[in-house]
Amino acid sequence: MKEIEEADVIAEHALENADNLKIAAKVGLAFPAIKERIIREFISSLKGALEERLGNSWAVEDSWSENPLARGSYIAAFKTKWREDASIGLNCEKPGPSELDFFIYLGKRLKTPLASELRDALDKHYAHGQRFGNNPWWKWVEQPYRDWNTEDALLRLWRKDEAVDYYAGQLLRICGIAGPFLDRLCGG
Repeated sequence: MKEIEEADVIAEHALENADNLKIAAKVGLAFPAIKERIIREFISSLKGALEERLGNSWAVEDSWSENPLARGSYIAAFKTKWREDASIGLNCEKPGPSELDFFIYLGKRLKTPLASELRDALDKHYAHGQRFGNNPWWKWVEQPYRDWNTEDALLRLWRKDEAVDYYAGQLLRICGIAGPFLDRLCGG
């Protein structure tokens, strides 16, 4: 409700005169580029934090920087010996990006007892998740971090510290639980 009221005030101001309308139009046209830059810089910081904390046996892949507003963008961590077979990451289900989720990806061996144990361990020691396709476990990101289309989310990403700590902390917990299972599933 507050956002609608604010939008009405902004619209009223923009329509007061030609100069205000020109400024509003320029801001509106520039906003996707501003949002992309905030997301790229945030993902770069998150990637750096993960690489530093995970160590040399892990790699971090960033598809988000290529197209920050696209559905399916992700950042994923994996041990180099799993590169093709498994990863742990953050993904967006809708453009914008929104509907973010944490995931475990397994290229194969999805229907093994060990994959079921992995899912059970995450459910018990992290949070209850769901299963879909090549993801033996995935879970929606908690609010207010699930949707990057809000003013609050963009400010958190722009400030970086709190948001990097949140996402890195969650992914590191998931890596700590899932890593040993993925080592065994991927022959490591």
